[in-house]
Amino acid sequence: MTTVASATTMKPARALDLETRVANRKRDMITEIVELKKTSRLGAAETIDRLKAQLSELARIVADGAAAGAVDQRKLDDWMAK
Repeated sequence: MTTVASATTMKPARALDLETRVANRKRDMITEIVELKKTSRLGAAETIDRLKAQLSELARIVADGAAAGAVDQRKLDDWMAK
């Protein structure tokens, strides 16, 4: 298994890749919400609500992981698949 050293911990490369993909997806979703708020496109409000719900789900996964000491990589994989 490949690991990547950081200042605080050693993480498997796969975990870092997943974290990067999740961060990129989160950023893209927030950008999409901001752009939708600038338009009056039909269905924008529903899309914004759906994106906010997905971001809330991500926040819950991360919070649960923080409480348990580690984020469940499987749950993040499932979230990314949506």
